[in-house]
Amino acid sequence: MLMLLLSFTTFNLWRVAETTSLELDIRLLSKQLLEMAREEDLFGWLKRVRRRLHEYPELAFEEYNTSHLIRSELDLLGIQYSCPVAKTGVVALIGSGETPFFSLRADMDALPIQAFHPLA
Repeated sequence: MLMLLLSFTTFNLWRVAETTSLELDIRLLSKQLLEMAREEDLFGWLKRVRRRLHEYPELAFEEYNTSHLIRSELDLLGIQYSCPVAKTGVVALIGSGETPFFSLRADMDALPIQAFHPLA
């Protein structure tokens, strides 16, 4: 049992030594993002924004209210952005431009669907 534990510990130390500082930075950033996502304030804010987005779904290249909402939230956070991109899109850059990088892409258009009304 001790031999197994010793060899496992040695293997982990060897792996850490082989890990680049970029990989360690990414692991730390990932951990921090997960911790932030668990915070009640952030979760509540995300939920409120999601609900506002779903109140008025807009089709592709017609997302004027959605784009306005995103820009308003970025303004409140003090984040600079470029707009319009492809008519209604928004691009924001956050951080120093140094590694590690984190990227997020999101669609903001709704899909046209036929609502089902059982009483109709």
